[in-house]
Amino acid sequence: MNGRPVCRLTGEAFEWLRKFAETNADEYAKPDADFGRILEKGNLRDYCEPVDATMAGPLDLKDPAEYAENPKKRHLADVQALEFYRAFEGMTPRLASDPQVLAYLNHFCLHGYGISRWPMSEKKDASSHVLLHWLTKGTESKQICEASISGRMWWIAHAASKAAGGSGGAFTAEQALDVFSRVPEYYHRTMEYAVLRNPVLMAECVRALMHEARGINRSGYREMGMEMNREAGARLLDSLDRAHLRVLVQRSAKRLMRKPEFVTDRRDLNGVEKFKVLSLGAGAQSTVLALMAEEGWDGLERPDLAIFADTQWEPPSVYKHLAWLEKQLSYEVVRVSAGNIRENLLRGVNSDGDKFLDVPVFLRNPGGSNGVAARQCTTHYKIRPIRDEIRKKLKIPEGRRVPKGTQVEMWLGISADEATRMKPSKDEWIDRRFPLVEMNMTRADVYNWFEERYPGRHLPRSACVGCPYHDDMEWKRLRESEPESFEEAVRVDWSLRHVPAARGSLRGEAYLHKSRRPLGDVDFSSTRDYDDYMASECEGLCSV
Repeated sequence: MNGRPVCRLTGEAFEWLRKFAETNADEYAKPDADFGRILEKGNLRDYCEPVDATMAGPLDLKDPAEYAENPKKRHLADVQALEFYRAFEGMTPRLASDPQVLAYLNHFCLHGYGISRWPMSEKKDASSHVLLHWLTKGTESKQICEASISGRMWWIAHAASKAAGGSGGAFTAEQALDVFSRVPEYYHRTMEYAVLRNPVLMAECVRALMHEARGINRSGYREMGMEMNREAGARLLDSLDRAHLRVLVQRSAKRLMRKPEFVTDRRDLNGVEKFKVLSLGAGAQSTVLALMAEEGWDGLERPDLAIFADTQWEPPSVYKHLAWLEKQLSYEVVRVSAGNIRENLLRGVNSDGDKFLDVPVFLRNPGGSNGVAARQCTTHYKIRPIRDEIRKKLKIPEGRRVPKGTQVEMWLGISADEATRMKPSKDEWIDRRFPLVEMNMTRADVYNWFEERYPGRHLPRSACVGCPYHDDMEWKRLRESEPESFEEAVRVDWSLRHVPAARGSLRGEAYLHKSRRPLGDVDFSSTRDYDDYMASECEGLCSV
């Protein structure tokens, strides 16, 4: 065999290090600790002996701290385990269960990795910490599989490789390892139950974690392991083919994923009837989506409710169009509002009445630099009113936590060509859905669909009259098609710089146009295409 010999600490050296760690645990916090010299100082010159395995070395593993800023997520560094595992030739489960082999690897190959992967805490006894991770005792035990530095690295990679081998090509060892490293409890439970180490059953469990049981928590996966144990006791597990094992695992996964207590995120719950809500902006996409649902086009069902969050500063064309649209729909359409954003803007307050400008106006600061005010208007005037209305419809009292079994599917009218605007909900009980993207419909497709059914009828663009995200084309359209609304925007723009209440606490000058010039003075004769402001900033609830 070629490569660096793998050694095993002698029993005397192993016990000497355990005693050394009890009084000198601080030595283990040093990245450059020389354990060979430390052992020689204890008059242990022949402290190790080779075993029938070699390692291609030296190993070049990344510092676990590089994988996450949060120290609690250093387990993500486990994705390097296959690199470690594949560096060995001749390493067997027996050797990987030998505490004295692992102790050699921990001290002489993975020490620097170990002090970063399992850093010492001031709250824990340092010597106990070292004994747990560097000098684990026992055979193929929980501590070796979970806590020993090299033991965990080898066994988690071995489990991933074994699962991939038993999957019949359904997934790779890298994919299995990714499952284990992102949710360490999946690996822990797999190693806890001997029945799950049956290669095919392990493979089916890992496959389920990628699909039917995606999002199951540690308790749920533990329950699945217990169920498989019970099945093993009642049936000859090894005699079952893959099809039967898959049925067993799928049945268990689907049953467990129906229970809120067994899922990490309630959006992963199965078998829960979702309350379907359409966020109706009354623009082109949401209008067509609402009409598609009414028609049942392409199998799209009707939502339980459509909600229009009214900022009370939409162009008159939008309100006129909304009144028409409501008559076309058989399902309930509710209008909600957090107040008049125009009036609040002129008073320099947000929807709660606090002295805070929550609209993303463009700023010219006193020193000459440019800036943009914080954008919270979508949250205050769109997201929050819609969320409050949903809670009201579901009869959830204010201040009460949404029950775990409650799940809302919110439809947003974002088209496929604007997929960058797709963003997940920040509320775990709300799962956003984008039907137009699912149908691969672009904005042009939306207009064509509408024109075929309602020829000659205009689809408005829904947005606040004075939205700073308007591009020049929209400002020009507003000035030419709805001049009264444009003049109103000009007056508000002027007030932001000249009316004390509107200026509020702003130190610089505020503008509605990105050129940072008075809106009434901007020349719109030369327009350009719709830019990326909305795509990068919008929450997906405006202008649809």
